[in-house]
Amino acid sequence: MFKRNFIPIMVLLLICFFIIKPDTVSEGAFNGLKIWVTNIVPYLFPMSVLSNILLQYNFLYSLFDRMSFISNKLLKNKFALIPLFISFVSGYPSGAMTVNTMASYNRISEKEANYLTIFTNDCSFQFIAGAVSFSMLGDFHFYKYIAIPHIIGAVILSFFIVNKESSLTSSKNVRLIAIPFHNAFSAAIYKSVTGILSVGGVIIIFSVFSNFLNGSLSSAANMFSLSTNVKDIIYSLLVGSLEITNGCSIISSSLFVPLQTKLIIINFLISFSGMSVIFQTIAVINEFDFDIKNYIFYKFIHGIISALLCIVMFSII
Repeated sequence: MFKRNFIPIMVLLLICFFIIKPDTVSEGAFNGLKIWVTNIVPYLFPMSVLSNILLQYNFLYSLFDRMSFISNKLLKNKFALIPLFISFVSGYPSGAMTVNTMASYNRISEKEANYLTIFTNDCSFQFIAGAVSFSMLGDFHFYKYIAIPHIIGAVILSFFIVNKESSLTSSKNVRLIAIPFHNAFSAAIYKSVTGILSVGGVIIIFSVFSNFLNGSLSSAANMFSLSTNVKDIIYSLLVGSLEITNGCSIISSSLFVPLQTKLIIINFLISFSGMSVIFQTIAVINEFDFDIKNYIFYKFIHGIISALLCIVMFSII
């Protein structure tokens, strides 16, 4: 009985909390809206429109088809570099949006779409270098300790997936029918607006949850006699597992955690991506049956791989 009604009961409890703490809800919602307006829409929306236009024509597929010997050898799929590149430029969840669009035009199968979403839906270089390295850590040059493990970790992750799953079918050779530019533009705008609004809704609701979590953890931290650096590490991991920006900010601003430990934790958080990004990914996928449990498991593995690669970099450099 309880198991069947678990979700409705949890939602009712959340509604009660929201009624009791309207100031916390308003602050969290406003922060989420600000993140969406200032960080997501300006960067993700234009790239989403342009990539959606490109993906409706044969040119991009033909171009990457000629480079398929690299992509097939390294990533086991001839079109994998398309969402990987767009994700590297635009960040979460643009890789998933690109894969979803490719699936909608029958360029890839459902199995390929699930495979590609796992390792091509990654963090942008701009967020790693600008927001985390420069703004949070105070040194732009720290980006190499985050970006390199993150990207190499994604490539390594693709081999783990292939080893555990049956070999993938080759990408479909479907030739798109030539369409007028105004039709391609209208379709791109519609898909992009729908995706961005879904992402915005997820960001706002998870920002509210994060605000509640911040208050609860601050109260709980005072009840345990833990050292300050341990508190900061646990706090950043818990908050970052929900929303990566807040988690990275918390660990970066800690005065008691060593820099190397900060970078290791940031690597894990960025590659795992947090539940907010995971639900953003779910929100933008509607063209294939998305295996969410598999995705979460492999994103956690991606986080561990990136953290280990960061440790290896410390021993080499």
